[in-house]
Amino acid sequence: MESIVSDMRAALALAARDDLPVPGGGSTRARFDALFEFGRRDLELTRLAEAHHDARAIAAELGATLVPDAVYGVWAASGPEPLVAERRDGGVHVHGVASWCTGVGIVDRALVTASGLLLDLPVASGRPVVDAPRWASPAFAVTNTTSLRFDISLAPEAIVSTADGYLQRPGFWHGAIGVAACWAGGAAGLLDLHQRRWRRQDPHALARLGSAYAWVEAMRAVIATAADEIDAAPGAVPDNQRRARCVRHVVERGCTQVIDDLGVGAGPEPLAYDDVIAARTLQLQLYVRQCHGDRDLEPLGRSLLDAEPDSPG
Repeated sequence: MESIVSDMRAALALAARDDLPVPGGGSTRARFDALFEFGRRDLELTRLAEAHHDARAIAAELGATLVPDAVYGVWAASGPEPLVAERRDGGVHVHGVASWCTGVGIVDRALVTASGLLLDLPVASGRPVVDAPRWASPAFAVTNTTSLRFDISLAPEAIVSTADGYLQRPGFWHGAIGVAACWAGGAAGLLDLHQRRWRRQDPHALARLGSAYAWVEAMRAVIATAADEIDAAPGAVPDNQRRARCVRHVVERGCTQVIDDLGVGAGPEPLAYDDVIAARTLQLQLYVRQCHGDRDLEPLGRSLLDAEPDSPG
């Protein structure tokens, strides 16, 4: 396992070497295209690389400076035992547990939310929680996701922003679409694998292969359109919210349909005997569960009732 982690660190450092364009800066399509291609090639690496590039975009938007050449994670998920930040002697003391820490032992630092603050923490200052739930899935096992306990005093420079600044910035929603670009790329990569190994030539199987291709192209088009709209009005937060919720729903449904189409069309053989296809399928199924589902669709539907209806054409 140690050699696998070392290999992942090296691959992540390479993926993090070149900064992607910040979302809303006029080249958002290039950013989303890069994330799509990350997902197409390697979903495990993408899970880490997307967070690093998101951290860089967060810092740029908030006017903060991150440690040069460090590889970052973003740990903002809440858990049963919250991470607490207390201002002391001009600095801040952090104690408690950060949950869903992805990249432990792989990334150098992480942007972490605690008590209304966004903090820049050195990962090595945390200690794994012994009784934390054990990662049971083979999907993303090498990304080392666990809970970390912190008890550390930091200089005031560790404070990147208040949590309000982190959550209310326009880029929060741009980043949500960036994650969806990774999902869509994962579906494209799964299609690539099946296409190279495809055996069935009957019309029904080929129809499913064609359906998967159409869904991948549809997801790519939705993401490209969203990128252009972001660049046209990057600061329009209500529009950004609606757009991100729509795109994530469409991409989650698209990825699910690609998995279903390829599974039905190819039959059970690839999932049973092809370790690469089986692993990619499981990774994509788990990755898209980051979608908030009905929790995003409910406010989207409510916003439609609050808005003036479009005039009939």
